[in-house]
Amino acid sequence: MARISGGRLAAKVMRRHGVSHLFGIVGGHVYPIFEGCAAEGIRVIDTRHEEAGAHMAEGFALATGQVAACIGTAGPGFTNMLTGIANARAAASPLLALGGRVSVNEFDTGALQDFNQIDIVKPMTKFARSIFETRRVPEYVDRALHEARTGRPGPVYLETPMAQLYTELEESDVAMPRSTGAASLPAGNPRDIDRALEAIERAERPIVIAGGGVWWAQAQGALQDFIERADLPFFTRAAGRGCISDDHSHFIAPGLAMHPATKGAIEQADLIVLLGTRFGFTFEPEGVPASKPIVRVDIDPSAFSNGREAEIGIVGDLGIVLRQLADGVEKGSRSEWIERLRTGARAIMQAFEPALSSDQMPIHPLRLFGEVAKVVDSDTIVSVGGGDVCLWGNLVLPAKGPGQFLSIISSIYGCLGVAVPYAIAAKLAHPEKTVIATTGDGSFGLTCMEMETAVRHDIPIVAIVGNDQGWGMIKRDLVRRKGEAVGCDLAATRYDLIVEAMGGHGEFVEKPEDLGAAIRRAIDSGRPACVNVMLDPEIGPSL
Repeated sequence: MARISGGRLAAKVMRRHGVSHLFGIVGGHVYPIFEGCAAEGIRVIDTRHEEAGAHMAEGFALATGQVAACIGTAGPGFTNMLTGIANARAAASPLLALGGRVSVNEFDTGALQDFNQIDIVKPMTKFARSIFETRRVPEYVDRALHEARTGRPGPVYLETPMAQLYTELEESDVAMPRSTGAASLPAGNPRDIDRALEAIERAERPIVIAGGGVWWAQAQGALQDFIERADLPFFTRAAGRGCISDDHSHFIAPGLAMHPATKGAIEQADLIVLLGTRFGFTFEPEGVPASKPIVRVDIDPSAFSNGREAEIGIVGDLGIVLRQLADGVEKGSRSEWIERLRTGARAIMQAFEPALSSDQMPIHPLRLFGEVAKVVDSDTIVSVGGGDVCLWGNLVLPAKGPGQFLSIISSIYGCLGVAVPYAIAAKLAHPEKTVIATTGDGSFGLTCMEMETAVRHDIPIVAIVGNDQGWGMIKRDLVRRKGEAVGCDLAATRYDLIVEAMGGHGEFVEKPEDLGAAIRRAIDSGRPACVNVMLDPEIGPSL
């Protein structure tokens, strides 16, 4: 039997669990994992920054519903991953983060990149361990991957001292895990299911707000069955966006508490059904009056103490619970209520029509997003990052399918710089689809070098940069309140030329009438592309 390194053992278990990509930067402390992944057929995407690698792993999970992996070497490689890990924790996104560590005999000796990492990362993860024996690498990788995707998903972290990764053992002497998942998942308590069905059937004006829990349970089919059988209007939010396409006849609007259509629906509703979603800054509990009864379903019992108490709480896997509800619900007939909400949502959007077709210069931000929306179809994935860009994008851009709308506000973390890494990961997950990243110029600057990663690995995404030459969301608010803003201005940078210099395609747009053709040329170029659009810096979202 051949000898095998600790790094190759880790890769074998990752591959067995379906991990197909590893995102990160090579380092001496972790090199055997890179070598092992290459040998096991796991594609290595070597990035330009470990934070971007962690965002890519999360983006891959958001686009597929499956766990993905990122890696950073000891010390600064590890600390660079932390923002991406924390973002995934806030979003309940499953990912495996692998870190390097100096060998045990070098702990606390001042060795290169020696650092007490495990105590730092524990609060940001579901599960964090150091592995001190090579033969136990498979056991820990297997357990970590189970932890990442079961219950409420989230990031997990493993580190292995350098010597243990390089150590080779006889493969026959190592116990390899045999299973890759639980045989069964928890169903809802039948008593609670019955109470929920009674409340839904009694309600005249119910609404459904479905979040990321639906996506992580891969319950989009069950959700659609339930919606259609009960004849319910629905909103989607966070990673749940697109679980049922925005084109569906029962879809009302993105489930953001600051969205006018969502606010109006909550005010009129006599029952709110929350499916796998939590309160936060985009869905504040104050936006749901105490008089509104709530039915809430979540895999995590702690959710029921989050934000607002639910009159009926069901703990269980969203896929199973939604099947229970769909099987038990009486065929609904709420077409008048649904049409009332859809008419209200259309009326709200009509107020934006002048801006969506505005010919003003500098370009109105909504004109840009109106043009992007025209090219988004069922074969398009959109990632949305930045401040103003995030709010404009969530207002205007549609979610056309499951895993096809990846947004900065999938998490309460509000982490800038995610749009390009998310898009790269989504394109790797779905190479047949068009992938568009919309981002502000400030946010783009944080991960702009990952366009070189896209060029090097031939990952043709389109990054559309809304360039208002500053940190616009912050600046406008400060100027309004204080009359001035410090540290909020950026240069009118030609990001398109930067991407061209990397080997990509660039477009520079100053006139609104040039937007559509420029976006189409970028898509058709077949290369990583940047459309750099000069926007009016005085206009921001009012949501």
